[in-house]
Amino acid sequence: MLYLGTSGWPSGGEWSGLSPRQRRRRYFGLFNSIELVQTHRRVPDWDVVGRWRAYAPAGFVYSWVAPRYLTYRPGGEERRGLRRFLRRHKRLGRARGGVRFVVPDRADPVAFAEWLAMLAELELPGDYAFEVKEELSGLLEPYGWVAVNRPAAWQYVLDRPPLPDLPGYAYYGSLSAALRHQHEVASERG
Repeated sequence: MLYLGTSGWPSGGEWSGLSPRQRRRRYFGLFNSIELVQTHRRVPDWDVVGRWRAYAPAGFVYSWVAPRYLTYRPGGEERRGLRRFLRRHKRLGRARGGVRFVVPDRADPVAFAEWLAMLAELELPGDYAFEVKEELSGLLEPYGWVAVNRPAAWQYVLDRPPLPDLPGYAYYGSLSAALRHQHEVASERG
């Protein structure tokens, strides 16, 4: 299945006068997913995650952006922070989508390989996509994870047309782009 939506909640234009409840209802009627970018700044509290799960209609998923405090170097503090984040994400249950990790260009390849092994050892499986430079993307393959905007067995694309026959996630920075691509995907599927 392809999950498609916006990266962040729409807020301008006709959405600006809507209450949060009205905004959610309208959004849920248009898309089957959203990428919650606020998770990059702050790991949400347990009760917030529970509310998101309760709000989601059947078939809707929330993808998250991994916290900016991650160093992508293995270590005890890194493990604890990563586990805390992924346990909250897991609490979404049926409404759990993918996780996008934004890896800095300066990431050390050896440390990043060890970090990926640490992530796998946490035994918190999920659809993990990594925004990484090309030379690090090969490190993801043994785990079944993908690089953003480089489809493999599944896809996680940002601001690009998704491959309609490939499962995964597609998110857009603008509402109009998301609606356009949603229409194109529906047309291609017939």
